[in-house]
Amino acid sequence: MSDSSIVKDLFAVKLCPTTSALCTRYASRKQSRPSNMVIRPGQFSFAGESEPRYLPPGWSSFVQPEGQLYFARNTAPRIVTDAYLYQPQVQERMLLFAAEVAKVMDAKQIILPDTAEVYLYPSNTEEVCHYFVADHATRTLSWFEEVDLDELCIPDVVSDSHLRFALEDLYFQHVEQFPSHCPRGLSLSVDDLIAIFIHGQGDHMTSSNSTFPYQAKECKNFIRILESAKQRMEQPSSVCIVARLWSVVSRHRLHTHYAQERARLSREQMILDLPETPRGRIFAATSRLLVGIPEMYAEKLDSLFADEVVFVHPWREFMSQCRAEWQQSLSWSLGLAIVNALTLALAPFSSVIASLSLLCCAVTLIGSLTLLLTYNDAHTWCADRAASFLYATKDTSPGFRRVALAFSTPRAAFMWAAFIASFQTLYVLQRATNVFVLAALVGVVFIVRMPWGRWSRKACSILPRWRRDREAPADLQV
Repeated sequence: MSDSSIVKDLFAVKLCPTTSALCTRYASRKQSRPSNMVIRPGQFSFAGESEPRYLPPGWSSFVQPEGQLYFARNTAPRIVTDAYLYQPQVQERMLLFAAEVAKVMDAKQIILPDTAEVYLYPSNTEEVCHYFVADHATRTLSWFEEVDLDELCIPDVVSDSHLRFALEDLYFQHVEQFPSHCPRGLSLSVDDLIAIFIHGQGDHMTSSNSTFPYQAKECKNFIRILESAKQRMEQPSSVCIVARLWSVVSRHRLHTHYAQERARLSREQMILDLPETPRGRIFAATSRLLVGIPEMYAEKLDSLFADEVVFVHPWREFMSQCRAEWQQSLSWSLGLAIVNALTLALAPFSSVIASLSLLCCAVTLIGSLTLLLTYNDAHTWCADRAASFLYATKDTSPGFRRVALAFSTPRAAFMWAAFIASFQTLYVLQRATNVFVLAALVGVVFIVRMPWGRWSRKACSILPRWRRDREAPADLQV
């Protein structure tokens, strides 16, 4: 079936810009229906292979290392697609869209280099096809018309060189998805990538705030993988994994403003002019009531989401620590609740104190269980999912006020439960003696806790110089 035979059924078609990051192959909901088959005598052996399915002239099928079937056309303009061309209806639409590409190029007098290929994917709408142009010589994506970054879901940039990192990231995602047809001009510079991972490994080993996306141990493993892949670059699996790592590096450079006027050199460094979000007096007062723990959590979340960028390993470490703290608060509050329940049944103890402490233990138990169930897998989230969570949380509650209060509830409630329960000792002492003994004990504790050392140093500092020299021991004089 030729392109011209398809064009005679021409209806208004539209090429819609897209990117490799908007690919839906990993979110596809299409389902297969296996059925019974009969194996013919000698099938795949002495009787030979089955008759190949029909593809239009110039088209061939390939398999991505993960198993995705895709198709490529080796005639100008070169085209790749993961639409299933073995279905006649899809094949007809694809040929129609390929003819539209040639028509647009002729109308705009566009001549693609031999190293470029056009990605096409028909949408659910009959007349719309998504597309982009990938150039293997320049390692970028491009389009036939002007496009806005927001339209393509590309983050804002500060310069043309900064934009190039975004397009390189998308280009390498395209190569990762279509690595098997040996595109012309493909050069992945494996030695440069190995050097980048060597620096990332050393950076993590010598710095506690490295921005490199992989830790030292992971870098070591990736270097070993890249050394092996370098010897087998004719294999699609090697091309796929090298392109994937280049994509990570390009995205890292985009987020850290690599080679720009202001680059992010540490994870907690803020380089964007974003408005500050004060948390307000109510949050400050509530934080003091909860022993300052909400403020601590809010500041930690701010540092994890500096400039609205998330690094996955600090996020996972933070959530692992949170889970450990909630589990510890859960077990400790359970033990304290048992003690409070026993004191309620014993005469020498105060039922009011025990009830208040038991109430705080109940808050700790409920809060810990709720948080552990809600964030049961948060310590395994990827950076994109963590960023989505933090962005939504910050948007609904500026300054992370709500989540900071929620995260701090178990620990703060347990501290209040323990503090209230400690008054049982004073209550028993007052009943065993009298109020004057209790007052004397409190007075002694107060006197001991006074900062006598700081006051004495301050008094000494205001004495005349000669007086201090006379009072200084002889063995300390210079």
